[in-house]
Amino acid sequence: MTHYIKYAVLGIVFASNSLAWNNGVQKAPAMGFNTWNRFACNINETLIRDTATQMKNLGFLAAGYSYINIDDCWNTKARDVNGLLVPDATKFPNGMKNLTDFLHDLGFKAGEDQGITTCAGFAGSLNHELTDARTFVNWGFDYIKVNRCNILPTGSFQGTNEARFKRWTDALEQVQAETGKMLFYSLVEWSSFDAWVWGPNVSNSWRMYDDIQPNWPRITQILNNASFIGNFSNFYGHNDLDMLENGNGALTLAEQRSHFTAWALAKSPLLIGTDVSKLSQDAITILTNPEIIAINQDTAIGEPLKPFFWGKNPDNTWDPTFPAQYWSGYYKDQKHTAVMYLNFNERTVDLNFTFSHSPHLRADKKYTVRDLWKHQDKGIFGSFFFDGSIPSHDVRAYIFTEQV
Repeated sequence: MTHYIKYAVLGIVFASNSLAWNNGVQKAPAMGFNTWNRFACNINETLIRDTATQMKNLGFLAAGYSYINIDDCWNTKARDVNGLLVPDATKFPNGMKNLTDFLHDLGFKAGEDQGITTCAGFAGSLNHELTDARTFVNWGFDYIKVNRCNILPTGSFQGTNEARFKRWTDALEQVQAETGKMLFYSLVEWSSFDAWVWGPNVSNSWRMYDDIQPNWPRITQILNNASFIGNFSNFYGHNDLDMLENGNGALTLAEQRSHFTAWALAKSPLLIGTDVSKLSQDAITILTNPEIIAINQDTAIGEPLKPFFWGKNPDNTWDPTFPAQYWSGYYKDQKHTAVMYLNFNERTVDLNFTFSHSPHLRADKKYTVRDLWKHQDKGIFGSFFFDGSIPSHDVRAYIFTEQV
């Protein structure tokens, strides 16, 4: 864990990151669906078509989930005689262009995954970046996720992580010059996980921790790391906390609500990773909360919410089991402040804080407060805020609007 701690501390030391590599794609975090968490290699054309249709019918497209991303296992182990990637003809008998056309006709965008070889061992892109970028544009894709899977210690690439992933940046820029089309670029580096330091100059989003799992301890581990690196995220470039696990495992509705809220307000990409046909109405309501999504997709304020008061622990404590509890950040302008409280306790608790704790609230002002999960206005507050009876592992999120 030492490498996580080392680079997490950098997030406190350095000033806020300037705007990232602006390739003109996706100013706010990407939203959509990814096959991996639920389906892994058990994918095919029918699954993708059915998932997209269901997501549109269930209201996910209208809520902002616009990308349908095929992760691993879509292609063959080897390239063809011309050095091109080959879709698995059993899984995708009509080819990729036919599938992306279908997704575009529904109103979605299309994405897919690559690696050195892919994480599941299929043909990857190292030394083929430009060829593959041209292929994906020709196939109609809009999003590329590049993994660092299968890099050996002595292995296939001797440069730095930044140099490895910048090969794709350069390829995408060249293809844009040739065709006018630019792809959203997401990267996953192993295993130093320091991409927030250099990723803003290379990609649109970068993973910042190990793979997510559908359990509460992994969610708190990821959020603990995220609490130290918010300064590196802004328009066009975002810390990627990994795909959402809502609907997977044994996460309670309270945990799913906390998971989604924390990812959204940390301004991570929001990629649903479950079988949407099996989601309960409660789970759908969580994932489509328009007041939470509006903060994630804010095009006026690029910075994510950041901790302002650790709560149980002393401020700036590294604790993967009990991260920072109180977070704040501006929303729309400096007259509106989003505040998030996460209850990591194993019991129901109250929350309270003074406005002077947060750099985004003024102690000499009064604020109207709106609860973003109850969708209710709570009244006018000055200098101090209190709310009661937050269940274990649940969340509260508010908008504080400064009064004239």
